[in-house]
Amino acid sequence: MKEIRQKLDELYCRYKEEFNQEEIVLGDGCLTSPIVIVGEAPGKDEVMLGRPFVGAAGKNLNEFINVLGIDRDALFITNAIKYRLGKLNPKTQRIINRPATNQDIRNNQKWLHDEINILKPQIIVTLGNVPLKSIMDDFKVSIGDMHGIFNSCNVSGNEFKLFPLYHPASIIYNRALKEVYYNDVLKLKNMITEFFT
Repeated sequence: MKEIRQKLDELYCRYKEEFNQEEIVLGDGCLTSPIVIVGEAPGKDEVMLGRPFVGAAGKNLNEFINVLGIDRDALFITNAIKYRLGKLNPKTQRIINRPATNQDIRNNQKWLHDEINILKPQIIVTLGNVPLKSIMDDFKVSIGDMHGIFNSCNVSGNEFKLFPLYHPASIIYNRALKEVYYNDVLKLKNMITEFFT
């Protein structure tokens, strides 16, 4: 575990140098977890607290983790893009979140792939389109087509199991997805029970 920590710290140090103008939130959790959860990018709450998934989407993520019957601390949680993607709201003059562009994903892809290859999880769980595109290295892939289905993926030369889920924030905006999301999580639970017994 010490070697993983050292490699990750070195990677994160280089990342902070590369994106030194950004509000960065790095991955967090159990370095030896069989599951790495990958979100899109941190928001305002995550930047304020310095941890991924602590805002409204984090509450939905915590519910999903509870369904899995796992303690959040037993997982490693990160984002495909580790800094807040913001734009100025002309009405309020406040910074609001903006969607990731394909260029944002490309600029961060190498870093995510290196992070995954350091952690070497049994399963990568992607939340939404952004991490799915980054991990699959396919910008045409869609979460609507792939959610809830186990796949294998090649991350910079190494094979991993992949389980795509909708992003927890999607449930906030589309309540109809809640049942779909819950059923997908149950499929994941059946698959991962062996790792946590």
